[in-house]
Amino acid sequence: MERLDPLYIPLNDFNLVEASAGTGKTYTLTALYLRLVAEAAIPVNRILVVTYTNAATKELRDRIRERLAQVRLTFLRGHAPEDDELATRLLDLLPDRDIAIRRLTNAARGFDEAAIFTIHGFCKRVLGDNAFESGLSFDTELMADTGELLQEIVDDFWRRELYAASPAVVRYFLDERYSPERLLGEIGRHLGKPYLQVVTPGGERDGAALEQGFVGAFQQAKALWLTERAGIEELLLKSPALNRQKYGLKSLPGWFETLHHYLNSETPGPALFAKFGRFTTTKLQDSANKGKTAPQHPFFDACEALKTACETLAEYCRYQIPVKLLAYCNAELAARKRQRQLQSYDDLLIDLHGALHAHRRGTALADTLRRRYHAALIDEFQDTDPVQYAIFQRIYAGTRKPVFLVGDPKQAIYSFRGADIFAYLTARRDAPRRYTLDVNWRSDPRLLTALNAIFGAAGRPPFLFEGIPFHPAQPAERKRREPLWLQGRQEAPLQLWLLEAEGDQPVAKGLANGRITQATAAEIARLLNLGARNQARLGERPDAEDGRALAGGDIAVLVRSHRQGRLIRDALLRLGVPSVQHADDSVFLSEEARQLEWLLAAVAEPGNEGGVRALLASDLFGLSGEALYRLREDERAWAHWLEKLQDYRQLWFERGFMRFFRAWLIGEGIPQRLLAFQDGERRLTNLLHLAELLHVASRVRPGLTGLGKWLGERRRLPSGQDEAQQLRLESDENLVRIVTVHKSKGLEYPVVFCPFLWGGRSPASDQKNSTLLYHDPRDPSRTFLAFGAGEESEARQHARREEMAENLRLCYVALTRAKQRCYLVWGQIKDAATSPPAWLLHHPPVVGPTQDPLEVTRQRFEELTAQAFHGDLRAAFAAALDEAVAIKALSRDTGQRYRPPPAVEPELRARLWTGSLAESWRVSSFTGLAVGHSGELPDHDMATAVVEPVVDSSEATAAVTGHGMFDFPRGARAGTCLHAIFERLDFTQSDPLRLEELVARMLKTHGLDATAWTAVVSGMVQRVLETPLDASGLRLATVTAERRLNELEFYYPLANLRAGGLRRVLNRHGHAAGPWRELIETLEFNPLRGYMKGFIDVVFEAEGRFYLADYKSNWLGPEPAAYRRARLEEAMAREAYVLQYLIYTVALHRYLRLRVPNYDYRRHFGGVFYLFLRGMGPELGSDCGVFRDRPAPALVEALDRLMAEAR
Repeated sequence: MERLDPLYIPLNDFNLVEASAGTGKTYTLTALYLRLVAEAAIPVNRILVVTYTNAATKELRDRIRERLAQVRLTFLRGHAPEDDELATRLLDLLPDRDIAIRRLTNAARGFDEAAIFTIHGFCKRVLGDNAFESGLSFDTELMADTGELLQEIVDDFWRRELYAASPAVVRYFLDERYSPERLLGEIGRHLGKPYLQVVTPGGERDGAALEQGFVGAFQQAKALWLTERAGIEELLLKSPALNRQKYGLKSLPGWFETLHHYLNSETPGPALFAKFGRFTTTKLQDSANKGKTAPQHPFFDACEALKTACETLAEYCRYQIPVKLLAYCNAELAARKRQRQLQSYDDLLIDLHGALHAHRRGTALADTLRRRYHAALIDEFQDTDPVQYAIFQRIYAGTRKPVFLVGDPKQAIYSFRGADIFAYLTARRDAPRRYTLDVNWRSDPRLLTALNAIFGAAGRPPFLFEGIPFHPAQPAERKRREPLWLQGRQEAPLQLWLLEAEGDQPVAKGLANGRITQATAAEIARLLNLGARNQARLGERPDAEDGRALAGGDIAVLVRSHRQGRLIRDALLRLGVPSVQHADDSVFLSEEARQLEWLLAAVAEPGNEGGVRALLASDLFGLSGEALYRLREDERAWAHWLEKLQDYRQLWFERGFMRFFRAWLIGEGIPQRLLAFQDGERRLTNLLHLAELLHVASRVRPGLTGLGKWLGERRRLPSGQDEAQQLRLESDENLVRIVTVHKSKGLEYPVVFCPFLWGGRSPASDQKNSTLLYHDPRDPSRTFLAFGAGEESEARQHARREEMAENLRLCYVALTRAKQRCYLVWGQIKDAATSPPAWLLHHPPVVGPTQDPLEVTRQRFEELTAQAFHGDLRAAFAAALDEAVAIKALSRDTGQRYRPPPAVEPELRARLWTGSLAESWRVSSFTGLAVGHSGELPDHDMATAVVEPVVDSSEATAAVTGHGMFDFPRGARAGTCLHAIFERLDFTQSDPLRLEELVARMLKTHGLDATAWTAVVSGMVQRVLETPLDASGLRLATVTAERRLNELEFYYPLANLRAGGLRRVLNRHGHAAGPWRELIETLEFNPLRGYMKGFIDVVFEAEGRFYLADYKSNWLGPEPAAYRRARLEEAMAREAYVLQYLIYTVALHRYLRLRVPNYDYRRHFGGVFYLFLRGMGPELGSDCGVFRDRPAPALVEALDRLMAEAR
């Protein structure tokens, strides 16, 4: 593989760049970006940059912006700094400085438009900008967490499948303690992956047939037992052929009773009791004494058949039901999200993939994206998956456009988030050009020597897969070094601590954890104490003036789990070392979440004495057992606590959750109490974080009980992938970092401890885990999800190998975070034989062609003597011992307490702000122009068109006489309800039952009488859909879902719009005459500068033309004649709707101009429809209830210019 030089690589074609840890990946991306701007003359909004987190996007954006400014300054000066290779290269390459300066200046000025996205941000932008081409709704809400919706779907599945299931199936799920939550936990991480191929034992089974087989076998065994029990018991008790060690005479009576109880059960389940197998023919034969014939009886054959039937039915319940749930969830989740106009992050990828590969529109969309983005830089590409890779391949493959896929397969560690290393390996195979970055700018050269020895010691692919090679890292020659000095000396940068086994048995894991956490905490305290005395320093020399003392923030401890992090934190706290934790764990898993749930329950229900006492005993209140006991005797004190909770309850009820929470927090002195604990900052941070999440949730769950239920659901089903739920840093101080290996990726620290890399247990090795994900080794593009995988199955072997490969990559990430010093703990510890260090440092010299290398390594490691164990280490580090690697026995020192240096508080002064605010700048809307409001929500007929009293829905229902649409309640609530119906309705569906169900649900949701109005509103909807909108016979009933956008929200800039200018334009184009004259003459509003905002009810396409429509529920009169053209024009003028639809027309005109190739208003814009719903009907024709217009092109162009230039 060729070494990459970003300054000279050709800027064309598909390129894959493998960037090892610390080799300057961000520098490389920045250099390529600047070359694309300055050398290839590509504008910044045409260079697509994609990375995988918001933080990485911000960092990359800031870095590129900074380098653009620096290189532009270089060209202005005419010379580059000596150490700036990129600027020097560009100066040499681009002799015409004026052109280069112009390109760089344009890039800097337009950088706010730079196309730098997360992968999900890119997909969202494409789908939004190309809604018609992608066939997807424009106005969708992005949901970060689908947990609540998924739980709703699983609950529905549970009811559908189990409420109607046979007693045997129900009994199985009850006996195995299944719940909807448990079922969701089994399949949740596999949702949204359309490429998975599901495999089950025996293939798909007929559940009903299996149940019948079980019932028949059970009835046969039961009948034989009830009629011949005495003979069967005597046969087993007196048979001389049975081995009595297996069929003890004292045990048999108990077995008989258990068997009788099972066979007499009214609702037997397929879960048999433990000794049932003793009554089968096979077991009896296996237990007969040598030379003897086992007892024989038809009952034993019946038990054999029943056991087989039970196992088959149990297998169906255990594996086929989750498979059915997986398919149901995938289909139903997609349907419900479409119905509610929601999208998850997974949907963004799947929808864009589907749009790009659609038969009719895919090619057009790919062409559009190629024209929009002339080059692409894809960061962190090792974390891709088949869907993501297929997206970029569809856009760019074979185009010769410059595309750089940058990543490091050795750092692909996010399979639990859906990343697929095999998708990367497919891209690696497809890429015509492959490069590597192997010059390390992070770590001490001696540490690189040690790490090269570790990963080069295996002698074969250290990461198991041939497509993930290891290239020894080379130290950067010109980097300024700042080694770690301890008491004036440099020590070996890799400290290998050995936990020696005592005797022939490996060290137990509990003992190992205790000793390792103690030794780690003691060494950290020692280093920090040296730093406090200025004896541990980072710098070129131990006494260098530009160096600095080692501090807590220079040290990181890398862990795999939150539990390991707590062990380290507690050990550090015992020595007085403060620390801070970085993890992806959900705050809902914290103890504070549990105690806050107690608080909400006690405040919601103060009469629950047990709940109140549990709350008072918690750390939030801190009452001792003695104090709680005294409360039982002191009724006045107990009543005082109950009154407090009642007051808090009333405050919550009247003022909302956050007002209650703040009052409780301050009133009960919670911060002071929590901060008194050693980990008080962590506790208080969690509590305040949870309060923020509850405050947000209270907007949709306003009730006391509802919010408490929401918190309970989040605690049972937390989402670690939702960034809003992830634990926050409790402090920004310079403290020791406790970081999960996953969270540490992309970070670096001067000193790193890796105390737990010896852990070797894996889910794929756990026999209880029978659901495994793996790839076909012959065709890695095929991904299998195997249910019911046995211990010796190929699926388990493949899954175990892939899991070990990821553990090796995690090991690489952990060890390469260190800049100056790394501590690695190793030893002959239980289960360490299947850990990464065992594979890397103790590999067997020879492995047979048919042998499993991992299994051979495990066996060899478990048989190693202490001498052979040490021999392997000396051989692995032969070239690095002493200078780069120090091998030491794990210390038993308990450590000295940390004594920090005295803190010097800086003098604080407030900065003065000398800027100015543009008071006239604002967001306006049709409402702002018409009635002076400053903002706009979706227009749902806030005003009525006729001056009549607006009656509440309940009163209106009571007053109904004719009970038709003319009598339907008026006002905002009714309008909102009708809008909601049309938003959710498939115009082309003709099922009246589905329509009535939707109408009834919306009426109830909006507080209207569903019983009284469902039939009326359903009839109205059908009439509206069938009404011709114009002379051509265009009807809404012909508009499919993919050809319409609901509630299209828009913003467009306003330069300085004034009422006089708008009047002049409208007068010039004939709107001063007729029904609009009074509206135009009296139009007044303050000058507007900022943005115009609005919502268009529906935009749809028919026969190549695009139309906008607005639903109006206004009551114009009690008869169809009130909705004829003349009356509609009066209403349009009275409510200023003419102004509204002109604003909407300009918005749609601009929208289509950006998205429709060769757009022309005359050819593509169909017109405007204002649909007065109460007066429409197919028998009334297109002149009743339908106001239509097609503003003249000259008027639309004039309004467009006015909005932009505002003369």
